Amino acid sequence: MALSSTNGAIEDVIEIEGFFDCSCVWVYLAFAHIARFAATAAVKVRWRPVLSAEVFDKVNPVSRFPLSKVKSDYYRRDLAQWAAYLERPLAFNPAHPADVTHCMRACVAADRWGRLEVFALAALDAAWAQGRDLGDPAVLAQLWVQAGLPASSFEQGLTWPEVAAELHANGRELMLRGGFGTPTFFVGDDMYFGNDAIPLLERAVGERLRGAGLAL
Repeated sequence: MALSSTNGAIEDVIEIEGFFDCSCVWVYLAFAHIARFAATAAVKVRWRPVLSAEVFDKVNPVSRFPLSKVKSDYYRRDLAQWAAYLERPLAFNPAHPADVTHCMRACVAADRWGRLEVFALAALDAAWAQGRDLGDPAVLAQLWVQAGLPASSFEQGLTWPEVAAELHANGRELMLRGGFGTPTFFVGDDMYFGNDAIPLLERAVGERLRGAGLAL
């Protein structure tokens, strides 16, 4: 989808911030969903890794509770329908890592090489399309190289103090701005939570583009 201003120039005018955690299947779907309208020079997504566990513990502990059977049954059907709608494969029994701290630190570290989105997409596909365990260091090391990152820097990148600090800072900022889980998107100060809120996000972006004199 091309966007152009009234004078024909292409500009980078709208930034969407996307807070994500690769342990969330809805993040996997949201990456595919948002790409349907954000793949344009006039819209840029700035992906920001967080640890959902930290967010849940502090502001949304109810997310830790097991789902009731009726809700779980609906959740599975809804998830399958979204995957079909977005044409994304979904592992029948995906692995749920106990701790994705290293994976999310790797996302932050990958950003130092400008490869955050590439690595995150590889990790999400591994977890939710292939059923691989993001808590396994060997899996992460393989994904790191797959994303075009230097193998020699993998373990070193995870231990950089600034990487851990940025990951925790992202989570704190998400909570301070009213966030309570992932995926969460912001356009300016306006927050949109969940994969199913992306049509509303697209509408808000469209309104801002039109306000900036850009046309779809």
